[in-house]
Amino acid sequence: MDVNARYQFAEIPNTEDGKAFIAEMKQYLNPRYKLIVRGQHLAEGEDWRRYTFGAPISKSKCLRVYINEK
Repeated sequence: MDVNARYQFAEIPNTEDGKAFIAEMKQYLNPRYKLIVRGQHLAEGEDWRRYTFGAPISKSKCLRVYINEK
């Protein structure tokens, strides 16, 4: 990930509503910027030792959004 990425949103639920919110942001985002989505907080029953480089979206309870210039 780019070190100049701007951490903008956190704790977005990894549900259909949360994913729709992110899709809306992408739709209206100024083309000068790039939106990056990462997983946050592992789901129950998952072991963090398997994901030492970050939680994958499919195994996360929440999502985090970064916005940076292209």
